[in-house]
Amino acid sequence: MNKRLLAPALAISLSCGIAQAADLQLFNADPANVGLNDPTPAAPVGGNTGTTIGAQRQFVYRHALSTWGSVLGSNAPVVVSAKFAPLTCTATSAVLGSAGANWVSPLDYNLPTGTAADPWRPGALVNALYGSEQNPGAPAINSQFNGALGAANCLAGSGWYYGLDGNTPAGKINFLNVVMHEIAHGLGAAGFLNKTTGALFLGGPDVYSAKARDNITGMLFSDPTMTNTQRAIAMRTNGATVWTGANVNQQAALLLDSNYQNALALHVSAPAAMARDYGFYTASFGPAPTPANFNGQWVLATDVVEPAVPPGLPGTTTDGCSPFTNAAAIAGKIAMVDRGYCGFAVKVKNAQLAGATAVVVLNSASTWGAMGGTDPTITIPSVIVQQVDGIAFKANAPITGGMVLGPVTLAGMDTNGRTRLYSPWVVAPGSTFSHFDTVLHPDALMEPFDSPEVQAQLTLDLTPALLRDIGWPMNNGNTKLFNGICDTGVPAAADGGIAIGANIAGADATCKIGATRTTYYSCMNAYASKLYTDGLINGTQKSKIQTCARRTSDNWGR
Repeated sequence: MNKRLLAPALAISLSCGIAQAADLQLFNADPANVGLNDPTPAAPVGGNTGTTIGAQRQFVYRHALSTWGSVLGSNAPVVVSAKFAPLTCTATSAVLGSAGANWVSPLDYNLPTGTAADPWRPGALVNALYGSEQNPGAPAINSQFNGALGAANCLAGSGWYYGLDGNTPAGKINFLNVVMHEIAHGLGAAGFLNKTTGALFLGGPDVYSAKARDNITGMLFSDPTMTNTQRAIAMRTNGATVWTGANVNQQAALLLDSNYQNALALHVSAPAAMARDYGFYTASFGPAPTPANFNGQWVLATDVVEPAVPPGLPGTTTDGCSPFTNAAAIAGKIAMVDRGYCGFAVKVKNAQLAGATAVVVLNSASTWGAMGGTDPTITIPSVIVQQVDGIAFKANAPITGGMVLGPVTLAGMDTNGRTRLYSPWVVAPGSTFSHFDTVLHPDALMEPFDSPEVQAQLTLDLTPALLRDIGWPMNNGNTKLFNGICDTGVPAAADGGIAIGANIAGADATCKIGATRTTYYSCMNAYASKLYTDGLINGTQKSKIQTCARRTSDNWGR
């Protein structure tokens, strides 16, 4: 997320007028013949009538802006800068897009800035709450998208799908879904804090982070007594960070699948200061760890120092590569050994010979993953933990803990009905915390990875509720066309984030691009007819959309 502090002399009285549907405006930041201006010919696809790659990209973007504008309420325009740019790529993965607030601000400079009383807000939200632009001439949102997608070195064989119908071909990425996702980040679906250190933005909470809770300590991220370390641990403990906003959690209870069995967890119960879940990988040998075979006291194993084998270093007294010298202390316990010098199977076999019931390998490298090796004689389970946790286990030994089966909940909520935020065991700076967890099911628009289940042309699921939770005014009525005065009879957004009405506004915007009065009406009539055929609107709503489109057509150019 791109963040820049703005400190304007904001008026203290906020706008109290009724907010109209928001006006999100595209600022094309691409130079000629690049990105949004790419002149490469393209055949119309999935309701997108653009005839060049650049035109199709702009069609999708304008559809997305109008869709979000119909959901939100604001008397101030929201300028969104967009461009295509080189983003991180490999042959098997790619960053699809990135976006964030171009500037942030509190609301009231008479209050201490960046406090729970007046948290940092993204510029678009500041403008909406004041009812006017507070930083004229500056885009509220910056966004960029991957122009190399599908190349040999960038998620090879993939590519963007520019259709507006959700019929994304296998292996392609739906551009509308990604644009809707990234704009939501810029509108405020993102935390400004440091995801690795836990440090708050300029020492104070932002409006998103203020809705986050740490289930380890039971503290809100905005609690002034919560330390940076506690926030950092919460953001790298799977399932620990949850959302407290009432709107999201109410909608999630309606949307998410029930009877979800949460995953097996490695849980430490003592010492008390370390009591929480920890990440782990298993081994390719031996039995899988379970609550039945992996529980008890963890003891650090010792052995002799092995001689150096050039060009390597000598072993250590805790690497488990030789017969244990404290076998009596290990017997009947879970052995802890350091990674290094010898193979994983060697360590686990030595622990087994010493009478250990299981093994925790303490990672000594920055890389972390499943343990390889083979030994059919190994009969005890083993796991490897990441380096930072291994250091703590070693310093606080003995440890008590083991495998526990997670509770049965709604898919993506904790046992108290709070929606989980993405907090993987290894921090992903562009994804951690500012997304919903990947265990949500059905998949959500604001999860960190693209999913064919997401259908932004129909539903925005929990995202409108999230924006409402952080203070966005909402357009609670029906979508209106013809300069905002002709009622389609279709709600802009309904329970569960259903956004048929909002997407009608998106279609209205794209049907106008390069159109005549006749082609515009034909486009809108076809769109309404398709919604009716698919059972998404009723006959009365179809007639109202056609009437609004006819009024627009009859007044074309006026």
